[in-house]
Amino acid sequence: MDNKNKNYKIALYIRVSTEEQAENPEGSIKNQEQRLREAVTYRNARSNFGEITGVYVDAGISAKDMNRPKLMEMLSAVKRSEINLVMVTELSRLSRNNRDFLSMWDMMHDQNCRFMSLREDFDTTSAAGEMLLFQLMNFAQFERKQTSERVGANIQARSSRGLYNGGCIPLGYKRIPDKLGYLDVDEDAANTVRASFEAYLKEGCLSHAAKWLNDNSYSIKKHMEGGGRHKRVGHFTVDNLHNILQNKAYVGVKVYTQKGEQKEVRAVWNAIIDEVTFKRVNDKLAKNKSRMKPKSFYKLPYLLSGVNFCMTCGDHLPGKSATGKCGKVGYYEHSWATKRDSTLTKKIFKCDPHRVPAKRLEPAVWQELVRFVTKPEMIKSLMNEVKAKHEGKPGLKESDRLKTKLYGVNSQIDALAERLSQIPKSVSATPIFKQMEKLEAIKNEIMDAITKSNHGHTVPIEKRLIDLETFEAFAKSFRKFIKTMDHDMKKAMVQKFIKKVEVGVDSIKIQWIIDKQHYDQELASADKTKPSEVPSEGSYFFKSKSSHSLTFGARGGT
Repeated sequence: MDNKNKNYKIALYIRVSTEEQAENPEGSIKNQEQRLREAVTYRNARSNFGEITGVYVDAGISAKDMNRPKLMEMLSAVKRSEINLVMVTELSRLSRNNRDFLSMWDMMHDQNCRFMSLREDFDTTSAAGEMLLFQLMNFAQFERKQTSERVGANIQARSSRGLYNGGCIPLGYKRIPDKLGYLDVDEDAANTVRASFEAYLKEGCLSHAAKWLNDNSYSIKKHMEGGGRHKRVGHFTVDNLHNILQNKAYVGVKVYTQKGEQKEVRAVWNAIIDEVTFKRVNDKLAKNKSRMKPKSFYKLPYLLSGVNFCMTCGDHLPGKSATGKCGKVGYYEHSWATKRDSTLTKKIFKCDPHRVPAKRLEPAVWQELVRFVTKPEMIKSLMNEVKAKHEGKPGLKESDRLKTKLYGVNSQIDALAERLSQIPKSVSATPIFKQMEKLEAIKNEIMDAITKSNHGHTVPIEKRLIDLETFEAFAKSFRKFIKTMDHDMKKAMVQKFIKKVEVGVDSIKIQWIIDKQHYDQELASADKTKPSEVPSEGSYFFKSKSSHSLTFGARGGT
């Protein structure tokens, strides 16, 4: 049958680039869909043209790259042969980037999927049609580059005049509604900024200054006018105080980058801090920094980095150290919460255990790990208990495992889509597309398995657990050196056998890895020195509980 007489499975792709268009129910989105549906109806009246199988709408998203959720969903459907014709109202709806379009078109061509644009009236089944398509794509990309250059030149010109170009407005300033690019002094917040500089000069260090500001009722607005990547915590910390003290906006200076070079110009807003005070503060910051410990400063090794978590709140407990009368002491603690609260007299964060001594936790976990590797009866006991827990409800457990694994695959696909938007134009996107195809195939397999699981077709727990022979083959290589291992070897061993260590006030829970797939992969890569990754989501673990007192002396300084 001729291509033109096929009963196509049609996808309509619609895109608008601004939020205003996206929010208008009678605007561009509705108009695009109406035109596309009318075109399909018209062609069906003349012949058996096809049926619309999906409408994919990316609202408020630019076509500068492929990082568009519905576009990626549509391309995945093309790869699964669920679509063999993609229709748009005009070429720029799909892409303004030549490289991106070529990648998409190559993939569609390989899948025998046609492409139709109403405005340009393309017929991609002919060589002439393809040539015309690429010529118009060149013009579309040229237009986009010109627009980008104009916008960039305008931003640079505004910056050179000292104007505010957007982004988070510094504490102490506010917008002037009828004067774009100009900022006015917010006196209430400006007094807080002035107090910050005075406090640092008086106290002499960031932590003491931040604590003094908090104790004297100075605060930072949580809401950041103009946006920002991180939400403010509402009080002074070492980090946000440091950022305020170094910000040249407070002396009326606009800092911007032009061709990789940082430049400064007089800003259009008034200064809050005089230049003499600003220089005194920053000279002191530089002097204090030079007194900090060098990068070669000795750091304590932490055996449980990456696997240690709080049993109460679930937060990660990274390794930290403190120096006292007995020298340097290692701890595992709530890092960010501790840092955030360090400048507060009245602490906000309350969780037990707040801090755990490494010298008590690490030997307790290592002792259990040695038992796990050297005592076959322990692995047998764990496997029997896991099997007992799964009896009578295998479908539920399997479904949960698969859903967790699906979430992990979707996260990887999202991460690759993010990378697509960041790679330079000179770098081919083909490897990323291939990886995404593999992940889509895995995703489809998982979804099929979930369907089977919901209908009672589950893989027996015995087939997912490690068998004793395989475990022995893997564990015996560690038994030879277990008494002479250095810290790095011990840490690698922890990563291979332990998924998670949960620390409570007076107990430890260890999640052991007893997943067959994990150990098969480890044995297959036994010749590699780099420790393999922790098994993917859905692997099977079992918690064993130890009663070791860990809290004595652990709350010092809180």
